Amino acid sequence: MSEQLDPNKYHILTAGLRQKLLLISLPIVLVVFPLLIYGYYTFAVNRPNQIGKDVTVEIKEGDGVLEVSGKLSSLGAINSEFLFNVYVFLNNKDKNIQAGKYNILSGTNLVSLVEMLEHGKDDIKLTFLEGWRIEEIAGYAAVNLDNIDYEDFVSLAANLEGKLFPDTYWVNTQINESELIDLLRKTFDEKTKKILTPKALENAQLTENEAFVLASIIEREVSKKEDRPRVAGILVKRLKSGELVGADATTQYAVAKGKVGCVNVPDSVVCPSYNLSLEMDWWPKILEKDDLDFDSPYNTRKNPGLPPAPISSFGLNALESALNHEKSQYNYYLTDKDGVTHYSVTYEEHLQKVNTYLD
Repeated sequence: MSEQLDPNKYHILTAGLRQKLLLISLPIVLVVFPLLIYGYYTFAVNRPNQIGKDVTVEIKEGDGVLEVSGKLSSLGAINSEFLFNVYVFLNNKDKNIQAGKYNILSGTNLVSLVEMLEHGKDDIKLTFLEGWRIEEIAGYAAVNLDNIDYEDFVSLAANLEGKLFPDTYWVNTQINESELIDLLRKTFDEKTKKILTPKALENAQLTENEAFVLASIIEREVSKKEDRPRVAGILVKRLKSGELVGADATTQYAVAKGKVGCVNVPDSVVCPSYNLSLEMDWWPKILEKDDLDFDSPYNTRKNPGLPPAPISSFGLNALESALNHEKSQYNYYLTDKDGVTHYSVTYEEHLQKVNTYLD
C-alpha cells in the first residue's frame, strides 16, 4: 500500500489551496492587466512618429479609415496602422476625416494627426497662452495667420484686454482679425458665465470688473494653483483697506511700452510696431526705481486701487481664485526664482525674505 503524501511537507496544491490562489490572483489580473493595456495604449497614441522627416499625404473624397491608415503607414506618418484604426473607431472619428492634402510634420503623434485630419486641410491649430496681453496675442496670430494684421488686431481688441480667452483653437487659415477676436471673446463669455454669477460676486464682495482685474493680476503673479487663493486674499485685503495693491505685474504692464519709447502715446495709437512687438519683453522682470514711480493708472506700486482694466488674459483657475480668495493672517508675499511663494505677516518679515530669496 502506497504512503499518503503530506501536502504541507511536499507543497502539493490541494483543491482548496488552488481555489484560494485563484481567488487571490483573479482580482489582481482583472485590475493589473487592464491598467497595463491602458498604459500602453496611452503611451502609443501619444508617441511621436519615427519617420524623421515631413511628409505629404492626400486624402480623397470617399477614402475609408482603412485606406487612410494604409496611406499614412506607407509614408511612415504613423507607427501602427492597427493602432490608428483602433483609435479612430474607439473615439467615433471614422466619419470625421476630411479630404485634402496634408503636410505631416516629423514627430507628430497619432492624437494630433487625427485631430488635424478631423478639422481639414484649411484649419490650423493655435494655442493662446494664459497671461498674454493683447500685443502678444496679436503678434502670435499675425505670425501664424496670413489674413491677420498686427496693428488692425490691436486696434480692434484695444478695449478687450483680459477678455480674449486663452485656449487651444482650430481656426480656418483665412480667418480675419474681427472673426478671430469674436471667437476668443465668445469663448471667454461661454467659459466664465458658470463661474461669474451674481452670487459669486456678492460672496467675494467684488464687482465684475474687479474680479476680472484681480484674475489677470493673479495669472501673472502666481504660477502655482494652490497659492492663488491666498495671494488673491492678500490683494483684496490691501484693496479694501485702501493700501497700495502693489502688484509688480501691473507695473510691468504699465512700463513695458515705455521700454521701447512709447511713453505718452495715446491709447488709440498702436505702439510699438509689429516687428518691434515680436522682440519686445512685455513683462520686464527687473524693475528700476523709475519704473516703480511710472505714472500710469495701471501701476499699483504708485497709485491706490486696481487698474481700470485687466492686464492680461487669464484662465478659469485665476478667476476662481479671485472669487474664492482666502482670508489669512498674511499681508505680504513674494515668489522666488523657483516659483515658490513665501508669505509674511509684517513688512519686516517680508524684507528679510526679500533679502533671502531674491537677492
